[in-house]
Amino acid sequence: MRELPVNQFFEGFYIWFDKDKKEEYYATPLYMHNTNTKIDYDNKRVKIFLQKYEFDGLKYPGLIHYPYVENFGMMLIMFINADFSSFDKAYKTFFYAYGFELLKEYIPHKELATTYTSQKKMLDIMKRVYESSLQELIELQQDFRNCVDQIYNLNGIEELNDCSAKSKFIANIITHKSEVYRYSSKIEVVLDSYAQKDVEYNNEVYERLAHKIQNEEVSIKKHHVYTSEKLSNILYLILEQIVEVPNLPIKQCQNCGKYFIPSSRQDEVYCEFPDEKGKTCKEKGALETYKRNLESIPALLEYRRSYQKKIMIVSRNKDNKQLKKDFDNWKKEAQAKIKLFKQGKLDEDTLYKWMIENK
Repeated sequence: MRELPVNQFFEGFYIWFDKDKKEEYYATPLYMHNTNTKIDYDNKRVKIFLQKYEFDGLKYPGLIHYPYVENFGMMLIMFINADFSSFDKAYKTFFYAYGFELLKEYIPHKELATTYTSQKKMLDIMKRVYESSLQELIELQQDFRNCVDQIYNLNGIEELNDCSAKSKFIANIITHKSEVYRYSSKIEVVLDSYAQKDVEYNNEVYERLAHKIQNEEVSIKKHHVYTSEKLSNILYLILEQIVEVPNLPIKQCQNCGKYFIPSSRQDEVYCEFPDEKGKTCKEKGALETYKRNLESIPALLEYRRSYQKKIMIVSRNKDNKQLKKDFDNWKKEAQAKIKLFKQGKLDEDTLYKWMIENK
């Protein structure tokens, strides 16, 4: 059985999960091209962001004790949402965060080096790796999309609505309903034990640590670590982990069409992936819903009716300056009332009464 690296390592991919916190952790070497990291020293974990910074040509080692952290299931979600139509898009939508270690199964000869003398040399190699594995990536992505669509009823077939995602996943694999059954065989498990926590707690004295555990000041959990040399097997593992959690659906955003796992409520219909302006579909959807709700409020409907009526009278009597002045004063006061209502400083009944009395 494979053992975990004691310290930093330059080859391989390791992943583990905390289903209670809805988080997944992974450790792998990354080149950090156009990326940046934020280290949480208190919790010993690292968050990675797509962000341009100066190239230094290094392959950053993986660290088991300072892993990258993401929301539970995010690697699978990122992969099935990824845009593989060009190297730049593939890198920005997937590889910046997960690297190229798991593509070695598709590379005919060893390409990836530890250091590069220039950004151009590094990008040339990365692009060759991308091109060598592109066809397999597209097929793999489609296989997992098909499987997710089937077990989460995203393809509009309702005959299995009464079955859980786990039940459908197991039946899917056993009956070879989709191609993902082929990706289950080459995953290694490094079993966790309390003996492996000595590095993490190497500064603790026996008596003090015993009291902390007794008083629940520290929570020492065991997380089995999974590793494979194949991207397909890691993705299979993540999907298998997701279906084990009840009431955790994979959905498609009603705005952008991307796959996502709801962060709070199961009935969420919009994802939280930001667009180029930093706005998420969830934010945009909430705004649209708010606008639609406002449009159905009687007081606002009365305002629009009165506005249309008054502006029509003004347009037919263009020489009547007093009429135009009265309309402008009414509009200004009405919009001030509506603003107070939207701010929660005026109730709906009061606003409606004012609109009726001043129409």
